Amino acid sequence: MKKISIFITSTLFFLIVTGKAFAQDVSNKLQLLEIVISNLVSRVESLENRINVLEKYLTGTGGGTPSDVIPKKKMDAEIHREDIAKPLVMEGYDDIGDGFFVKNVRFSPFGENVLFTGEITNKSGKNYRFAKFKVKIYDDRGAFFKEEEFAIPDIPKESTRSFESMITGLQSAFISKYEIRLVK
Repeated sequence: MKKISIFITSTLFFLIVTGKAFAQDVSNKLQLLEIVISNLVSRVESLENRINVLEKYLTGTGGGTPSDVIPKKKMDAEIHREDIAKPLVMEGYDDIGDGFFVKNVRFSPFGENVLFTGEITNKSGKNYRFAKFKVKIYDDRGAFFKEEEFAIPDIPKESTRSFESMITGLQSAFISKYEIRLVK
C-alpha cells in the first residue's frame, strides 16, 4: 500500500511539473508566432503602399515619377559605374563586406532568448541559392560574447531579403555591438 501511494504521488508530481514545462513551451511558441505574424503584417502593409504608389504613377494621378519607380536598368548602370570609380555605398545600410549590406537590425527579447531580425541586400554581383552568415555579439565592454550562424535561402544579386533567427541563451540587454559576415 505504501509503495502504491509513493508511486501515485511521484506520478502526479511528474505530470504537474511536465505540464507546466509544456505550457511554458507552448507560451514561448505562441509569442514567437505573434512576432512572426506582426512582421508579416508590416511587410504586407509596405507592399500595399508600394502598389498604391505604382498605381498612382501608372494612372497618371500621382504627378511626377516617384523615387521608387526609377527604371531598373538605369539604376543598375549607375551602380555599375560607382563600383568602378569608388566603393559601393548604400544610404541607410551598413556595409558588412563581400557586397552585402544590412539595415533594420533588431535584437528583440524573447523569454531567455533573443529574436534577431533585419534585412540584407546582395550587391555582390553573384546570385546565391543559399547564403550563410555569422553574427558575432559583443557586450558593453567590447568583449566577444557569442557567435551564431543564420542562413538566407535564394538571395539573387541586386535583391533584398528579410531575415530572422533565434539566438538562444542570451538576453538582449547584454548586446552592445554586433558584427555580421558572410560565411565562405
